[in-house]
Amino acid sequence: MSNRLQHATIELPEISPSEIEAELQCVLRSSSFERSDKLQAFLRFICELTMRGEGSRINEYLIGSEVFRRGVGYSPSEDSVVRRQAHTLRQKLHEYYAGNGSTHSLRIELPVGRYVPTFRRMKEDVAEVLEEVEPIPPVGAALDRSAFRWAGMVMVGVALLAGGYFWGRGSWLPAARGFAIESATREIWGPWMDTGRSAVICFSTPMTAIIKHFEQLIPPDTQPKRFRAHPADEEIYRQSFQIPSGGGFYFTPAVNQTKVGEAVAGVRLSALLTRLGVPVRTTQSRFVSWEDLRSESMILLGHDEDNKWLDPLLDKAPFRLSRSVGKRQRAIINVNPRPGEVAEYTINYGAGEREGDQEFALISMLPGMIHGQRLLLVSGLNAQATQAGTEFLAAEQSLAQLLVRMRQEDPKHQGPWHFQAVLKAEVHDKIPTKSWLVAVRVL
Repeated sequence: MSNRLQHATIELPEISPSEIEAELQCVLRSSSFERSDKLQAFLRFICELTMRGEGSRINEYLIGSEVFRRGVGYSPSEDSVVRRQAHTLRQKLHEYYAGNGSTHSLRIELPVGRYVPTFRRMKEDVAEVLEEVEPIPPVGAALDRSAFRWAGMVMVGVALLAGGYFWGRGSWLPAARGFAIESATREIWGPWMDTGRSAVICFSTPMTAIIKHFEQLIPPDTQPKRFRAHPADEEIYRQSFQIPSGGGFYFTPAVNQTKVGEAVAGVRLSALLTRLGVPVRTTQSRFVSWEDLRSESMILLGHDEDNKWLDPLLDKAPFRLSRSVGKRQRAIINVNPRPGEVAEYTINYGAGEREGDQEFALISMLPGMIHGQRLLLVSGLNAQATQAGTEFLAAEQSLAQLLVRMRQEDPKHQGPWHFQAVLKAEVHDKIPTKSWLVAVRVL
């Protein structure tokens, strides 16, 4: 009896690929989707990749190239077709499950800010499993009352055990969003959920000079202060940006320029943390102090050329960062390379039109300076590699791969994971398209 109760309570039925495929077919044949071949192709593409365990590959560039046939020259920053269609897809899924699909026990969802679908059972399924647990049959008529009283106590105990199990495992549903937390995500990000603190995303603030074309020349005393480019340089800019003659190019000094890759990374992390129930705030590296690093759970984005806090935090780490010096590129330094590893990871530009650029990101989940505080550094050698690093950290499939590598390195590990991981990213038109783990260290 006891074994049967535990089996019915804890080993809830998993969602099988055949169930997902059946639900997908129902959705595609519904009135919400039957007249839109593009939305059907979009939904089928992301569902099939996810079912094959390739959800980490899914991104805006891949969808635009493969589903909407934009080709290798597709630029998401200039063509918003994927974002627009994703918004429509979410609306159609909501429409379907508010109507014909309202009685379905399985739902396909596309979380805001992501292109990887989730497959979720409705809460009623858990209740149905518990209802199937049979009470202890009475031994005799004289024991009927006590037997039913005992059965009721067992049911309460089973419910408490189930609640304790799912709470202890972190498999709870944030009330505001209703999304299940996958196991690898829960294991890596669980400590951030347990602190009771908000997470502060810190963008790097490099010193930059923004160049902008104005159709008419600007008077010298215009604010903010701008400096016109040399005529020879202007000609190069016109050719590079395909701008006709007329007007002028001007430089403007800036200390708060956020790179696009980091901006996308911030959105990705904010969506993930919000789904986990962790409040999010943002700041700039120029405003951060040592007291902030001691008192806040912080995520620092960018390279050490643009974020001065990274080098001190990585001073004794197995992987560190180095800046550009002369002809030497910025790099990720491997202090003690293992067999098959290299001492430095640098960008390989122009690996070929098909392969794209090969870039690298260093992910460092570090112990905090005080108990209960968390630190995460996502340091791409370029901003698009930083974006690839956050996409890796936000995807259940890639986190599961990371856990396998870390458990191989430290089979007896207990408690929060502190680690460094070097990620190799393939980049097309400044957009990361896929990535691989190349080195891992458990700290």
